[in-house]
Order: sequence, then structure tokens, then C-alpha cells
Amino acid sequence: MDDLIQYINRKHSIPQDKAEVITRLFKPHNYEKGTVLLAAGEMWRDVFYIKQGLLRLFYTTCDGKEYNKGFFAEGQLVWPMAPSARTESSLFSIACLESSGLYCCSFEMLQKSLITMSAWEGFALPYVESLANQKFLREYQFLVYGAEARYQQILTELGPLATRIPDYHIASYLGITNVTLSRIKTQIKVGTNS
Repeated sequence: MDDLIQYINRKHSIPQDKAEVITRLFKPHNYEKGTVLLAAGEMWRDVFYIKQGLLRLFYTTCDGKEYNKGFFAEGQLVWPMAPSARTESSLFSIACLESSGLYCCSFEMLQKSLITMSAWEGFALPYVESLANQKFLREYQFLVYGAEARYQQILTELGPLATRIPDYHIASYLGITNVTLSRIKTQIKVGTNS
């Protein structure tokens, strides 16, 4: 739990004693690869801090095709940021891409605790601003960049994490087929070796 205490203390400038109170709300859980933590259509009621592992958020079409929305790994907090995500059925699912060790708590309990400490805005605002920046950047990339440039960009954004994500999931995130991604990777490799 020390890493979660440090995360809350450092990321949100919440004093150590208050960070310790908040972390007591979280309970450790281990999940196998492939475990669905939230299925589309369910209410998103939990907060997940990733101690170890890798999660993906994804949409599923009526015919069962999946489109990845995002990837989260160690040291990240995943929670329903948008008010609609807390009051309406989820449009997407969350699943473990790897066996994962998570600290979990009720969003409602976390929010109440932070409000009581007068720390809710300081906690939530950095996430919301970061999410807005990510959305604007992703929209720009989809409208302006070609598939190869989007792939290069995601490699930069994900860094070493990209090697832990199967190619077909990266292709889905980029809005291209796995075959197209394979061609792009071959072209990049040939260009590097020239």
C-alpha cells in the first residue's frame, strides 16, 4: 500500500496522513489475464489502482468486434472520471491484458472521503484536464496523421509498455487492421535497415 499512499500524496499533494486514510478504502485483489472488471452495460462503481499488470478499456460492436480505447499499467489509477460514467451504464468494458494485482475501492466511498477532506477538486481536476488533452490529441492524430505516423506516435506515448501489448490490440487502438500494422512494421524495419 505504500506505493498507493505515495501516489496519492505526490500526484495530488494530499498530506501523508490524509493519503493514508484514503488508501485504507482500497483492498488488494489479484485477477487472471482476461478477467473482465467492468462489462459494457454495467454501472462503473469501482476505482482501480494498478500495482502490477496491464488493463485495457474497449468498446464492442453488436457483431462482437472490439475497439481499444486505452491501456493502463503499473502506477496508474483508473476510475469513472465523467459524471455520466458514474450515473449511466458503461459504454465500454475494462479487462486485464495480463494477470494483474490491483487495489480496488468503491468510487462513492473515495469521493465522499475526498469531499470530507476538501480534496475532491484537487484530486479530480488533474485527471479531467489530462483526459481532455488526450482526447484532443487522439482526435487530431486520427484526422491528420496517416496510419504509420499514428503507430510511431503510440510507440512514443507508450514507451516500453508497447512491447507488452499484443499487436492486434495496438492495431485496434490505431483504427487499422492487424495486417496493415504488420505492413507498417515491415516498412519501418526495412527503412531502418536501409
